[in-house]
Amino acid sequence: MDVVVVAWFCAPLLVVPFERTRGFEMRKQFLAGLAALALGTGIAGCSNSSSSTATTTAASQKAAFCGGNIKIDKASANVTSNAGFLTVLKDNKSALTAMADNLPSGTVGTDARQEVTVAREAIASGNVNDLNTVTSGGAIDTYCGVDGNGDPLPAYFGTGKGTSFCSTFIPIFQAVSNANSSAAVVAVFNANKAQVAQLATEVSGLPASIKAKASTTVSKAQAAITEQNAAAIQGNGSGAAAQVALYCGQNQ
Repeated sequence: MDVVVVAWFCAPLLVVPFERTRGFEMRKQFLAGLAALALGTGIAGCSNSSSSTATTTAASQKAAFCGGNIKIDKASANVTSNAGFLTVLKDNKSALTAMADNLPSGTVGTDARQEVTVAREAIASGNVNDLNTVTSGGAIDTYCGVDGNGDPLPAYFGTGKGTSFCSTFIPIFQAVSNANSSAAVVAVFNANKAQVAQLATEVSGLPASIKAKASTTVSKAQAAITEQNAAAIQGNGSGAAAQVALYCGQNQ
């Protein structure tokens, strides 16, 4: 962390800390002009300038952090294996650096730090199993305003949260997402036949923006139960079910 004295001429002494970012040189130029302005306006100028600088820095750090996250999201949108994802990470080390150097505060920053650490360990070891410990990046993507593929969140994101449909759908969606084989997916549906049947009765009452996707999702679940085969449901979370989850406020 660098410590920059932006108004050494003020009383009391005002010191503003900044995290290192790739935009540091730009901020130094901005601070130089800011100091010149403060010299002419006195203490009031010092207070307003520091507040404006902090806001500008926070925005630039978020832009840099999210830029790295979105770059990896987009590069891995069609990846369906840990080995493929490891290749993406190796090709996007600079994106990991951008995230690590601009971590936000709170739980999002904690999650992101863990993801970056695990990703770097996997790159160094070449062991794809290291990636199994990575938690869902949904909170990070939501912070950046995108879905798991790096695309902007839809207008209907979270609008169905708390509804009867979503309360039934999300537990099944999460269980299917955690299943590691087609047989495991079928087992989830078999254990939730009544819930899938209930979802089918509620599709017609959903908003037009999500109704077709929900209908497709429920129909595939019903087919998996009837045929005892869930091959059509396998994928990378970019299909209709993932969009329904977004409607329910679940970002992957």
